[in-house]
Amino acid sequence: MAEAIEPHTIADTQYQRTKNSVMATTVIGAHALEHMYGRAFLVLIPQIYITLGLAPIQAGMLDAVRQLSGGATSMAGGFFVDMFQHRRAHILTFSMGLIAIGYFLVSISPTYTLILVSLALASAGTALWHPPALGLLAQRFPAQRGLFISLHRSTGNIGDWIGPLIVGILLGGVGLSGIGLDDIAWDGIDWRLILRGGTPILLLLAIVIFLLLRNVGGPKSEDVDYRTKFKSQMQDMRESFRGTGMWWIFTVSAVRGMGDRSLLWVIPLYLTDQLELSTFWVGFHVALLAAPGIFAGPMFGALSDRIGRKAIIIFIMGSAVVFPTTMALGGDGILMTVSVLMFGIFLFSVNSLTQAAAIDVAAGKGLEGTFIGLMWGSNAFFGAMSSIIAGALVEYVGWHSAFYFASGLFFLGFLAALVLPGDAIKQTGGPTVHSH
Repeated sequence: MAEAIEPHTIADTQYQRTKNSVMATTVIGAHALEHMYGRAFLVLIPQIYITLGLAPIQAGMLDAVRQLSGGATSMAGGFFVDMFQHRRAHILTFSMGLIAIGYFLVSISPTYTLILVSLALASAGTALWHPPALGLLAQRFPAQRGLFISLHRSTGNIGDWIGPLIVGILLGGVGLSGIGLDDIAWDGIDWRLILRGGTPILLLLAIVIFLLLRNVGGPKSEDVDYRTKFKSQMQDMRESFRGTGMWWIFTVSAVRGMGDRSLLWVIPLYLTDQLELSTFWVGFHVALLAAPGIFAGPMFGALSDRIGRKAIIIFIMGSAVVFPTTMALGGDGILMTVSVLMFGIFLFSVNSLTQAAAIDVAAGKGLEGTFIGLMWGSNAFFGAMSSIIAGALVEYVGWHSAFYFASGLFFLGFLAALVLPGDAIKQTGGPTVHSH
């Protein structure tokens, strides 16, 4: 039996020791640095590809391992984050520290196999961030859930934009001779040194996160029967999937994730291997994927809070169908660059909206972390599959086939979005609390 309570009641009783503004600023701001590392790694994949003499499908495995590790961690981590909400600051701190250590180990790994293992650790750290972070934002701002989850994604886009640009410059070979600036090209820094250079910064950030958010989860509940709580969470989770449209929300999110992941590592490798662009221009295009979303994501999120999620999701999915194809047709001309820019407007916006929609359905059950983890895990597993498929297509069919594959996936996602039941993603007006 659900009993509605006012949003401020939750803030007053559970979270009075950490202000909303401090929590939101810390969580949303730290997300940018986390993404600087993750997206910058895409610019480093061509360097690893060349250094180790990899095949395209092996390059795809670099991204697939990241997805698989992140997916497994998200699905397990999200559920236990909700069970131990008073430990969310510890989890966020551990997440940032694990990212730092994981990428440091990548930088010192002598073989392809050890790089994959180290990437798995780094990606587990990334995956641990989202369930507690997005769960906190969803709980604290129920009437603006779409906006705040999109703001979190937006600062991720800032990191996605800055990281590749910095790495592209550090790698050297700016190569602007076409506009009379060839004298600024330089030899650059080895990719291993770049990776390990950010480790102290991330470790310092982990300490800052803990100091600012150590009370964010509230005091530990006394006399909690965790076995009973586990059973209750499982029951609430099953109920959330019954007749609510949740399966369709997950389907749209997974298909969208497949399309995104099949492109994200292909684009920089395509620009390097086929179009023979310098590392600066590769980094520029990867950054261009993120820049528009800094503003477009919060706009879509705020609009979805007002008119509902479904219409916005349909629009974004339909628009995304076009641009992978125009990338393939654009060659090394302006059409390629414009297509990357336009695609960036819609990149990851659907993820924020489907996350908000899933939490809308499950509002009040204390399952925010669980559903964020499940959705991230689902997307990651399907995304890993599409990364491997894209690598095989590149190797055996040709580079353009990966772009057409992504367009096809987005079209399937568009069709799935059309049948999303409208009442599954309507606004709830605030959280509810369930008693059993």
